Amino acid sequence: MKNTKKKTKLNFKNKNNMKNNFLIALVFLLFGFATFKANSNYTVKNDKEYFSSFKKNEEPKNKKFNILNKKSEVAGETFYVIYKENSLGQGFYFKIVLDKNEKPIATYYANEGDQQISNSTVENLKKVIFGPDKAVNAIEETTTQCVTKCHRTNKCYDKPTSTGVLLCSAECGIACA
Repeated sequence: MKNTKKKTKLNFKNKNNMKNNFLIALVFLLFGFATFKANSNYTVKNDKEYFSSFKKNEEPKNKKFNILNKKSEVAGETFYVIYKENSLGQGFYFKIVLDKNEKPIATYYANEGDQQISNSTVENLKKVIFGPDKAVNAIEETTTQCVTKCHRTNKCYDKPTSTGVLLCSAECGIACA
């Protein structure tokens, strides 16, 4: 009878140890799965909606950016990319490169798919950050009015950082390009 009790106690202890080991393994599996899911990026980087606002140090895959302006040969510290469409419905990505002092040093654009954006849009994009090279003519006054209205609507100058003001202003310039 004593042997039976000892065996029963040992079997019970072994079963508890097995249950504990199984539960610990299950917890580790769940933790690993949760960590994997948390680190997975479900966003498609070519998604127009994803880039509908400026994204820092992210750019769409397989897009060739064409230079618009370059003020310096110094490598940029950070960059921002946004997707916009012009008044003709032509989509494009706009990229601003900033130096370590958060001053713009270059701008680029990339076409969406095979669609080329118009030359007038390219010319207007060149002026978004670095301004026009020549005196403003009558057509550009409409663009200026559009940008001013956008600045007021989006409260660009109330942004807490100079980079925030720059990006808000750039978004207005792109929207009015």
